[in-house]
Amino acid sequence: MGTATKDARRAERALFRAGPAAELGKPVMTSSPPCPKDVLTPRDLALVVLAAGRSTRMGTPKALVQFEGRPLLEHLLAPALIREFGDVVVVLGHHADALRPIVDRLGYRHVMNPDPDRGRTGSVQAGLRALRPAVRAVFVQGVDCPLILPGTYLALAAAIGSADVVIPSYRGNHGHPPLISAAMIPRILAAGPDESLRDLLQAGGTGSTSSLRVGTAPTCRFVEVDDPGALVNIDRPEDLPLLAALVAGRRRGMR
Repeated sequence: MGTATKDARRAERALFRAGPAAELGKPVMTSSPPCPKDVLTPRDLALVVLAAGRSTRMGTPKALVQFEGRPLLEHLLAPALIREFGDVVVVLGHHADALRPIVDRLGYRHVMNPDPDRGRTGSVQAGLRALRPAVRAVFVQGVDCPLILPGTYLALAAAIGSADVVIPSYRGNHGHPPLISAAMIPRILAAGPDESLRDLLQAGGTGSTSSLRVGTAPTCRFVEVDDPGALVNIDRPEDLPLLAALVAGRRRGMR
């Protein structure tokens, strides 16, 4: 057995054993579940893709890293469900000249973060400012988390209801991407570009749904999904076996 195969097997065991056992596929919420009339359709949703960073730890642009013959950015945008979203915006910064042709070929819009080194939230803000006004909720997803299942997007959309943000979990471990209500956008745009998006979304845990009032915290729901891809975070070359492990596990599950 080759070294690459051994690495992939080890990564797969670690990935699929992540966290304590949990009942998968059933939403776990911090407040009352949404009413059917609150469930969003794909046209109500947007996706902001973060692809502006330097990729210092990877040593090469993460969005361009090849996996099974395609760059990670293309894998992220590949699900047919994303074509049904009301808006998709890719935020570029460093390496924009290399990434722009991929986004154009796939038919999506892109915007520039002129100073991505100031902080990742600055890229989130650039994407949010570019969204069409009819959007009711937006996924924020980095290219380091490229293999989310369509069912995960749908589970989050079905669970958000009146919450400000809903976050996927796999076996009790919180992952990506968050789905953020449009009501949260002004709060995020008012933050500094170097502020932590996690702190903005989860500060204070559960709280008032009127999250724009001073001193109140966003209402956050966590949804258990049967998708270990929600935990995959590709930052360094040694993380790449996780992608192979994830795909291998999914293919075995389809047999």
